[in-house]
Amino acid sequence: MKKTKEKKERPIFEQFLIRTIIFIFIVLVLCSTFFFREKIEHLVNYAYNYDAPASVIDDEGLVMHFVDVGQADATIIEFPTGEIMLIDTGDSITSSTNKFKEYLNTLTFIYIDDEPVIDYLILTHPDSDHIGNAEYVFENYLVKNCYLPQIYTSEAECALNPNSVYCESQLYSNVINALENEVGCNKTYTCEGLSITSQVYNATEATTNNQMWILDFFAPIVGSVYKKSASSKVAVTNDYSPIMILNYMDRKIMFTGDASDDVEKEFVSKVLNNDYSYSIEYFDIDVLKIGHHGSASSTCEEFLDIIKPEFAIASVGQKSYGHPSSETITRLEESGVNSYNIYRTDRNGNIAMGVSLTGEIALESDHIQYTRVEFKLWQIILIAVGITAIIIYSPYTVKVVKYKKIKKGKSEK
Repeated sequence: MKKTKEKKERPIFEQFLIRTIIFIFIVLVLCSTFFFREKIEHLVNYAYNYDAPASVIDDEGLVMHFVDVGQADATIIEFPTGEIMLIDTGDSITSSTNKFKEYLNTLTFIYIDDEPVIDYLILTHPDSDHIGNAEYVFENYLVKNCYLPQIYTSEAECALNPNSVYCESQLYSNVINALENEVGCNKTYTCEGLSITSQVYNATEATTNNQMWILDFFAPIVGSVYKKSASSKVAVTNDYSPIMILNYMDRKIMFTGDASDDVEKEFVSKVLNNDYSYSIEYFDIDVLKIGHHGSASSTCEEFLDIIKPEFAIASVGQKSYGHPSSETITRLEESGVNSYNIYRTDRNGNIAMGVSLTGEIALESDHIQYTRVEFKLWQIILIAVGITAIIIYSPYTVKVVKYKKIKKGKSEK
């Protein structure tokens, strides 16, 4: 009787032994992959961004909103001091206007006399895709300060101002009229040397005091006149865009409007000649708002050699005239910007970027083109071992359970 039982039990034990040998062999094979750890991790993490910023924005710090307004521009900055700055206002076409208004409605404003306050409105230049909703802003918000280039609305106005230029468009005229009618709004023409700072600002404490910030202008360059021809006074409006650096907690973000590479090269020349009060190291920035929606005629190599951004953001639409151009993307990548850290409103949607009270950069957007989850080889092996164990031992376990049930049934009889 005993021999009969042993014969019945032996096949199950043999199966267990065979499965265990196979399991140990597979585990050893898996462990041997540590010799190729870097290659395997790189392959598995092909969509992982090793240079990704943090994913949670500190609302107490500085927050920038790059609004998806199609093939246009609108950036909103919320300062830790409670002030709000608006750089450009999107296009006047319906789709851009609706996106712009909807996004404004998601923000929290301070109210004065029942009007939401915009402390600083910067209109980079008179093109419709940048000032499209400026009139709406003046009509619906209390604008304390407005900054814009010294471009007039007609040739007649230029006659009173030597070396001046004009942009003749009904939209621009309407915006200027709305500005003139904005009671209590201070108007300032943009130019190099201009600065906007937090109400309490001290340069010696600015890198450590999280309530201090400064926005410096490095263009339009004083003395430079950008016009269609020598005899004309019609402005090349793009080149009157300001080059600005926002500095908060020693993090620097650059905005360039639609400035062309001609202006960028002028800026570079002045930096190299030490014409600014900052050393060349100051211009090593963290974030670049890509000029002219990523056009090939902006963001030149010489410019990137100076500013060396880590992150770049382009405001573009689905129908974007080829923006951002492949040439611009290539130049950014060759300058050291990780391709995953080039963000675009046509692909990423609305983009919010923050600088925390301690200076950490974080980014959130409607869509992220990479993963923030990195798999290590030991994790992959552990998962593989678990799956292997289930595949190898589960049939054996089922047989054992069945065998025990049969054995129990016989013993009860």
